[in-house]
Amino acid sequence: MIATSKVTKKNQTTLPKAVINALGIKPADRIFYEIEEGKVILHVKTERLVDLKGKFKHFGRKPRYPVSVEQMHEAVIDAVAEKEAGYVRRKNKAGGRKARQS
Repeated sequence: MIATSKVTKKNQTTLPKAVINALGIKPADRIFYEIEEGKVILHVKTERLVDLKGKFKHFGRKPRYPVSVEQMHEAVIDAVAEKEAGYVRRKNKAGGRKARQS
């Protein structure tokens, strides 16, 4: 399939309907561009936040201890990073978190 689109002065473009249909793209999906030897490969992330439901052991149950917003934020980052990029988050010596490729 060959599809074309025009690039605007702001370096924006509209995805052709054929591409949207072929990849099943919907509003709010994320598109990733992989550049390899002068070619671009499009990847689409269609997973929604609700799809992470099974990632949390205590989801839907009251945890034994209060969970802070920061802990929830870190849990979401960890789950998304593991799923999408193969990254594992770990604490560094300063007490913060950083990502490393597994």
